[in-house]
Amino acid sequence: MQIYRFALICAAWLSGMIALVVLAPVGRHLYSFSALFCLGHILMLLMVRHFPVGLTPRQAFAAILALGIIARIIFLPFPVANDVYRYVWEGYIQNLGINPYQYAPLSPELAEFAQGELNPIWQQINHPEYSAIYPPAALLLFRLLAWMNPNPDFFKVAMIGFDIGVMIVLLLIVNRGGYRPCGLLFYAANPLVLVFVSGEVHLDVLQTFFLMLALYLILSDRYPVVGFMFLGLAVLSKYFALITVPFLVNSGNWKKSLAILLPLILFIPYMDAGSAIFQSLGAFGTGFHYNDSLTVLIRYLFGDWHVVATTGLLAFCFFWVYLLVQNSFRSVYMALACTLLCLPTLHPWYLVLIVPFLVFFPSRAWLYLLAATVFTFPAMAIDINIGVFQEIHGLKLFEYLPFYGMLLYGVFRNGLVLRKDTYATPGGISVLIPTLNEADRVERCLASLTGRTALKEIIVADGGSTDNTPVIAAGLGARVVKSQKGRGLQIKKGLKAASGDVIVILHADCVVKKGVFQEMINQLTRQPDVVGGAVGMQFEPSNAKTALIAALNNLRTFLTGIAFGDQAQFFRAEALEAAGGFPETMLMEDIELALRLKDVGRLIFLRAGVSVSGRRWQGNGFSGKLITVLYLFTRYLIERRIYRSPSSNQYYYNYYYSEKRTL
Repeated sequence: MQIYRFALICAAWLSGMIALVVLAPVGRHLYSFSALFCLGHILMLLMVRHFPVGLTPRQAFAAILALGIIARIIFLPFPVANDVYRYVWEGYIQNLGINPYQYAPLSPELAEFAQGELNPIWQQINHPEYSAIYPPAALLLFRLLAWMNPNPDFFKVAMIGFDIGVMIVLLLIVNRGGYRPCGLLFYAANPLVLVFVSGEVHLDVLQTFFLMLALYLILSDRYPVVGFMFLGLAVLSKYFALITVPFLVNSGNWKKSLAILLPLILFIPYMDAGSAIFQSLGAFGTGFHYNDSLTVLIRYLFGDWHVVATTGLLAFCFFWVYLLVQNSFRSVYMALACTLLCLPTLHPWYLVLIVPFLVFFPSRAWLYLLAATVFTFPAMAIDINIGVFQEIHGLKLFEYLPFYGMLLYGVFRNGLVLRKDTYATPGGISVLIPTLNEADRVERCLASLTGRTALKEIIVADGGSTDNTPVIAAGLGARVVKSQKGRGLQIKKGLKAASGDVIVILHADCVVKKGVFQEMINQLTRQPDVVGGAVGMQFEPSNAKTALIAALNNLRTFLTGIAFGDQAQFFRAEALEAAGGFPETMLMEDIELALRLKDVGRLIFLRAGVSVSGRRWQGNGFSGKLITVLYLFTRYLIERRIYRSPSSNQYYYNYYYSEKRTL
């Protein structure tokens, strides 16, 4: 029954795609085309939702690939965009020995060629007053294709070949990463990709193909040298891919990453153009704007300084992603997403670059934006009817307000359509408390845990206390496990004795309010894709300074999922195994734990419930203590990004607990 339902949805979707081809080009039959375009996105979502679960991965991949290829064949008759005529022209004149960076299509020097056999092509070139804007890898491809056959339809077939290549690479990544095969439909059956790549034939698919191939080869660590070479080709197909480089290079592969420079030799045939190579690119980047969102506000606020302000905003976003999104694949996705949102011009086909990532991170917001490009179609209709390309600014409200609303919702709640993994309903909780000479505080902590219905056991992992901490803990019913000193080492030892489905890490100077444990169980039951989280905290006694620290801690955890140890971190025992186990480190185990859990699932934040002793923030030197925490936090994230695993954890322990910097 499930297969028949899926087949029926596929048939409806294919019928809609055929109708789009009949109604083409975009804007000619505005309302009918727009309605079918949106319907195509809805049917794509239904295909994903009702994808047959009984298929083997091989069967699923074959079905999706076949569907995608059939759809692309359907779009062969779709009229190509004006950009394709420029592709053909620039390839053609290169074969005549002319550098397209030096001469625009309107240049008098090219008049005899413009009036020759390519006159029908020349007449339809968009912005003929500008010389070539595309990077050299794209131009050399144009030259090869024009040498073979200077015909737009031939260029279309070649670009569809790259489009199918993207599907194949995505299939390899899905198979290797254990993702659900149905996610491939977000690319293979995406109406935006079909209309603007297989239909209109925009160059963006070339960059997308090289980028996804590079990510597969680099992140699988199979052929990283070849991967970086393909990354260089992606950059020289369209320059957007350049921003991905910092998120892929680390201490282990930086020598291999030098292969990204090899494609620079493609500039050699065009060097006689000098700075003119980037002349049109600069003009388009600074003088044009269309269908933008953030840059509208930036231009309003900063006027002539809008380029500087936009660059600053992007730099801030990149630094944020670099530090706080440690997964290389996800960070590339987020960096590209930030770049697209900060562009002064965002044509619908630019979004082709983001579509492959939706196979793995199917964001509701971005899926909406792909469909919402329908609000740009009226401008295309005006261009077709009266020959004037004019933006309709009011329509951007319908395009971007829901998008940014969904984007923010994704911060507060799950913003993904698909879940990679789901977990069983959790049972009891094991509370694990690392201690070292905490006799003055552990009694209050343990006393606060009595009578908790969701609590299964309490384990105290002692690091060699010289006071009565172990005796007090045992007397209050806790199971005491002895370990060598170091919070991560102690917790790792305690976990071996834990039997609960959910583990809560609690510091000895913390008190958890009633109801928090049951709320953890409730949230993990309602949200089976959640792997863990943390709890909002406050200091006791509270004052202006400690209230500020608590607010910053809670905000960081809420926005990033990265919690400190005094925020009652909790996680499913099953998810910890998938994350590679608990970090066996002297210190910074809380940050490392959060980052590992983020790699395998979603983390949540419970707004309040932990009271923490403010002892470490009392006395003089508040500013110095705050700077120390920020320094260690930032340094750890940078080292982890560069070295993948900071090697000098003893440094953090000594720095944190040194007499001069005791917190």
